[in-house]
Formats: sequence, C-alpha cells, structure tokens
Amino acid sequence: MLNTAALFISDPKEVYSGKRVADKPLSEDQMIGETLALVLGDTKIWSAGTFWERNKFTNRTLFAPFAYKTQLNTRKFKVEDLARLNETKEAYTNKHWFQFSKQRWSTNFDSLEKFFMKIKIRFNETGEYLKKYEHYPNFYRAANLNHGYWTTPYFDCEGKVPKWVITYSVPFFGWDSIKAKLEFKGVVAVTMDMLQLDINQCPDKYYVPNAFKDTHKCHKKNSYCVPILGRGFEIGSYKCECLQGYEYPFEDPITYFDGQLVEAEFSNIVNDKPTRYDMFNCRLAGATSIQASYVTFLSLILLIRIVLR
Repeated sequence: MLNTAALFISDPKEVYSGKRVADKPLSEDQMIGETLALVLGDTKIWSAGTFWERNKFTNRTLFAPFAYKTQLNTRKFKVEDLARLNETKEAYTNKHWFQFSKQRWSTNFDSLEKFFMKIKIRFNETGEYLKKYEHYPNFYRAANLNHGYWTTPYFDCEGKVPKWVITYSVPFFGWDSIKAKLEFKGVVAVTMDMLQLDINQCPDKYYVPNAFKDTHKCHKKNSYCVPILGRGFEIGSYKCECLQGYEYPFEDPITYFDGQLVEAEFSNIVNDKPTRYDMFNCRLAGATSIQASYVTFLSLILLIRIVLR
C-alpha cells in the first residue's frame, strides 16, 4: 500500500512555493526498510520481498529487497537483494507468482480498489500549521486482499526458510513515464509457515476456495460451527454453538462444545472404540422450563392437600 501511494502521490519534479522542495524518488534504503517492516510486524511471516519489474525502479534494471528470519521470536533478521541471482531458475521474474500477477494486471485495472486522499502540507518553511493541498486526481488505485495470489503449499528446500510454507503475493502499480495511465510496477510477496496458519472447517459460500470447508463434526440439526483462530494447522479449531431453540445441556462456564473434543470422539467412532460423541448434542431450549413447571405443579398439589387437611 505504501509503495502504491508513494508512486502515485510523490512527484520529484513538482514545484512548491517558498523554499519547500518535493520528495525525492524512493531510495533503495527506504524499500529495504519497508520490506523488513513486513517481517517485523507479524510473527507468522518468515520472509518478505518487494520484487520490482524490469526498469521500473530508479537507476536499477532489477531490484528485489528480501528480508527473512531463521527462527521464531528472534531479533536477528537478514536482508539481501535477490536481483543478484542470475540463473534462470533462480530469477524472481520467472517465478510463477510473479508471472501470474504480471499477466493478470498487464492491461485491465478496472477492478482495483479506489483509495481517496486528503493531503495536507506545511503552510510555510517553519511548519506553523498545515493547509489543505489539492492534488488531482485525489485518489489512487491499489490492489486489495482479494486481488492477491496464493501459491500451493511447498517445501522451501533451496530457499532461506527450509519449511513447509505458503506464499501470498499482491501487485502494486504506478504511473507510466508520462503519467497518462497505470502500469504494473512489481509484486510484494510474503511467505508463512504452514503449521502456524489456521484452518477453517466451518461452512462457507460455494465459491470460497477452502479444502477444509464444511468438514466440522458438529451436529447440524441442533448446532452450528464457529471457527476459533490461533490454534494453528490443527483440526478441531472451532466450537459448536447451539442453534436458536436449543441450549447447552450441561452446567459449565462455557456454553459450547469444543471442536477438538468433538473431533476426538468422532475419531473413536471411525476406529470402532467407545465414544461420547452423542453427548455433544444441544437439547431443546424448553427442557428446563418444562421440568420447572412440573415441579411447580406438584408443589401446588401438595400445598392444596395440606390446606384441605
């Protein structure tokens, strides 16, 4: 997002009044710092890279700052430029996720999301207060989460993170040389450890790509599935909440069935072992009130008999 905003807004040739000068083009140090910030900002990200298209970065034919870590919860991070790799199989411009984004966004940008800007600049050289700066157009276009590309899971045996990982890449854009139309500038890609990602076994819309979709073991007649985040790549990362008209049958601090317990008892059915799976059923919500009404009715009869004596 920061890449796209800077490419659209910043113009090194722009002239301001007074002694104010325009921002310089993005430098290599700025791009390295921004790439490193991706790894620093999320513990699930093991590596991140900003991969520029050929001749799109200032004074560089290829430029690809890449940051990564080798262990979890560390303060040691490594940074390098992957543009130094010259072999065909190692060049980032030949990677599948880079080629896919480049071909997908080569001409048509209509589906990109609009982001409107409210720019303010310093009133004078001393910066006493800000004033509104009219910059036209007052919006820019950038990709959102749905415009990204997920790779298939793979083992990064020759890379910097020797784990089962998955990579998510998203394109960024900017003006062409004469500021007449948008053009593809490059790709930002992050790589995550598969075992740290959550899986969702709950139902979803038919067009949502999810191999684990609707594989939960809740009783669908009286309960529904709610995902629980933070458990990692493990089955049972959900809870079974009771449907309207049903209630949790036990006196517990919680009012749902934990997915890991449900999965464990269901596996006992598959393995032909004793199981408590049928206990994880919600009961009709009127059960307690009916029982209470019977107690009240019997108490009333006993009271009448005592009075009649």
